[in-house]
Amino acid sequence: MTQHIDQPRHRRIETDEYRDFSGNGFGRPMTNGQGTPPAGLGRPQHHGVPQFAPTFQNFGAPQQHQSPQYGIPQQFAPTWSQYPVAPQQPHIPAQRSHPTPPQSNGLATAGLVVAIIGAVFSFIPLVGTVAWVLAPIGLVLSVVGLVKSRSARSGRGKSVAGIMLSVIALIMCVLWTTAFVASAGNVSAQAATVHQVTYKVTTSKGSKITATYSQSRNDQIAQATVSGEASPWSADAQVSGLIGPTVTASISPDLTHVNKKDTISCTIIEDGVQVAQNSATGTDAMVTCTK
Repeated sequence: MTQHIDQPRHRRIETDEYRDFSGNGFGRPMTNGQGTPPAGLGRPQHHGVPQFAPTFQNFGAPQQHQSPQYGIPQQFAPTWSQYPVAPQQPHIPAQRSHPTPPQSNGLATAGLVVAIIGAVFSFIPLVGTVAWVLAPIGLVLSVVGLVKSRSARSGRGKSVAGIMLSVIALIMCVLWTTAFVASAGNVSAQAATVHQVTYKVTTSKGSKITATYSQSRNDQIAQATVSGEASPWSADAQVSGLIGPTVTASISPDLTHVNKKDTISCTIIEDGVQVAQNSATGTDAMVTCTK
């Protein structure tokens, strides 16, 4: 047996293997023992380097590769089905947190509407007393709407506007009430005051006169009348109450001068101050003076 001293172990084994087996493709051992194949059995086949790189055909299908021709084909390339494939998890997009939409704030709207109506009425004399009811209602609704706007995230501007208009309406109500109370106090004081009044009536041509003048005391109407008085005429009286002094004078009928034209004048002096004056001209002229 030939010894291969200078060859590596794996090379020596390969040489012995080639020597013991024929390369005729049938895998039968040689019979002559000389290392040559029997006659008629063909040439020994050359073993090339096996191709391990897989080639893909038909859209990626793996190709089977054979080992060197020892007579039995071997598969070196594993099929893809031999390895378990982990199932792919479906792609779930990350959920985005959306902010909560603002909620309706009806109290803020109602408070603003009531406050606007109250503010408009508060500037009208006498009618502005209605704002005493509307302004507090608008103020309460607006304050509650302002508190709710923190959670509802809406209606803050309306609530602030309603509060401001309600406050303005209340201020106007207070001013009107103060003025009314002051005026009522003045009227009461004036009604209780007794005034010294002087009535005067004159004619330009000396015609006689007829006069009726008031003598009211504490809103009790009282009148006095004179007729056929010579000009100039005057009378003193004490007058008090809301009804002020009044005098009405006319030219007395004169049978001797039926169509006589004359000018008649009246004057009222209260507490030394002239408060009224008037005049008229004609055959039957009549004049009235009132404070």
